[in-house]
Amino acid sequence: MRHIALEGGCFVLSANQFCRRKDYPPTPEYIFSGIEEDLTPDFVVCAGGSVIISPLGTVLAGPSFDGEALISADLDLGEIAWAKFDFDVVRHCSRPEVLSLTVRDHPTNAVTFKSAAAKAESSNR
Repeated sequence: MRHIALEGGCFVLSANQFCRRKDYPPTPEYIFSGIEEDLTPDFVVCAGGSVIISPLGTVLAGPSFDGEALISADLDLGEIAWAKFDFDVVRHCSRPEVLSLTVRDHPTNAVTFKSAAAKAESSNR
């Protein structure tokens, strides 16, 4: 999750559920044959782990794996600007020699032919 906050320069809220076996309807016994420990009502099915991370990668709240929890954090929106200065993926950290984006401001054909034979064939239609 930290890489998402760092690359995106944004706050990340990851909300995950916490639930036990008793939170679900009964399952037929034949499905769990030989796995008796999983049949106990307090067996943790999903451990939770909700977390709030700042744009600089600091964990502001959570993760909580102890049970149901309500997490909150005070957000400093100024950290978004600091994160953009720290890791600028659009400018000095970009790799235009490897990846580029071309935007055409006029309509084009979805398919174009490069060979002379294909061009002649398409013009005969």
